[in-house]
Amino acid sequence: MDFKGTRVLVLDGAGKQTIAMIRGLKEIGCQVTVLCTTRLDVCYVSKLPDKKLLVKDMKPQNPEYIPFLLDQAKSGNYDVIMPIGELSTNPVTQHEDEFKPYVKIACAPREVYIKAFNKQFTFDTAIENGIPCPYTRHSKQDIEEYLNTCRFPIIIKPRQGLGSIGFCKFEKREDFWRYMKERKLDPDDYVVQEFVNFDKHLGCLLFIDQKVQVCTSYSVDVLRRFPVDAGSAVLLQTVDAKEMMPYAGKLLQALGWRGFADVAFMIDKETGEPRLMEINGRIPQSVKMAFMCGFNISRQMLEMVFDQDVIKYPENDKFGMYLRHFDTDIAWFLKSPDRFRAKPSWFSWKNTQEVLYSKDDKKPFWRNLFHQITSYRTKIKNKRH
Repeated sequence: MDFKGTRVLVLDGAGKQTIAMIRGLKEIGCQVTVLCTTRLDVCYVSKLPDKKLLVKDMKPQNPEYIPFLLDQAKSGNYDVIMPIGELSTNPVTQHEDEFKPYVKIACAPREVYIKAFNKQFTFDTAIENGIPCPYTRHSKQDIEEYLNTCRFPIIIKPRQGLGSIGFCKFEKREDFWRYMKERKLDPDDYVVQEFVNFDKHLGCLLFIDQKVQVCTSYSVDVLRRFPVDAGSAVLLQTVDAKEMMPYAGKLLQALGWRGFADVAFMIDKETGEPRLMEINGRIPQSVKMAFMCGFNISRQMLEMVFDQDVIKYPENDKFGMYLRHFDTDIAWFLKSPDRFRAKPSWFSWKNTQEVLYSKDDKKPFWRNLFHQITSYRTKIKNKRH
């Protein structure tokens, strides 16, 4: 299908990943409008969008968010609405039936998106399909039976939720029950699984089309994080993860997934074997790496929602490419004891691209870098609390 002139309203104008997705849309001739909430949003200062819709405080948390988007859909100005972040994708898919008469929604359908959002359902499906996991309590398993057969320490995390909120580790059975009773918590609201000691985790990123076929696949290794101990990725590298990629594809197909997803695996320090960590069913900040590999995820997303044959790219074989979040990598350098021992060197830019920097569109990089530097102290103070 020729997408020249297709009118796309892209949400999340403050997101780093939004820039990459807009570039992908422009490559196939789309007319792109981006929703921004401040003049400082990276997409607002970018020259890539054709139009910028600036509406103060119009974020997913705003109760007027969905009514506003429905008005935009009914206006006849757009053929497609593309939510990018998890916070926007969740409410938009909740109301997808209200949008359908007016526009296409370019993301995973609600029925499959919510499956991956439910961590317990994800691990149940993984267990049933032979995907290597930490020893995890199945939803049909009695909690006492699980505790009698597991090896401590164990962890819990909410079955539904964002990030690591609600995560807790227990060294002994008594600690687990004490914690549950003191806070009046129900184990059935949590994924309960063995703690895996790991120092490396790999992401398998795939695009699954409407026929549940794998159309894109590549793997990344996170080399540096900030905060240093367990923060977000600041340097990623494309790697060969042939052992894990079939597991990732099998799991997403078993879930009936459609669209882009990141299946994360931990590498068990004791055994060297992979263990499923989670599925992130959203467009990650590192999606620019897909385009570095030659994969236009934006094109695939439109082909899927218009029910066209989705272009199928060969599995990535471009290993050793790096993607860097330079703003947070500066913070990593200031805080890490390995600042001068890191490999690749912090000072090296060989085979490396920056998430936001492009020679033909420099303003988003400089605007973001200035904002991150000026707000660094406040962010660190908030993390401590």
